[in-house]
Amino acid sequence: MRRTARERRLLGLWTAACLLVFLVIGLLWVGDIGRQWPVLAVPVLWAAVALRPRRAETPRPR
Repeated sequence: MRRTARERRLLGLWTAACLLVFLVIGLLWVGDIGRQWPVLAVPVLWAAVALRPRRAETPRPR
């Protein structure tokens, strides 16, 4: 089953948000957020990729 562009975007944003939450919890629990904050750029970049404009899908011939 293929997902629509809207579903793919929502899944990417959901994944980025979950990753951000887990990274912040991990940093607060075992890390030093003052020195390791750049790791939080990963979910931000992930969300930026999920939100980027895409080409219109063309139907594939069967």
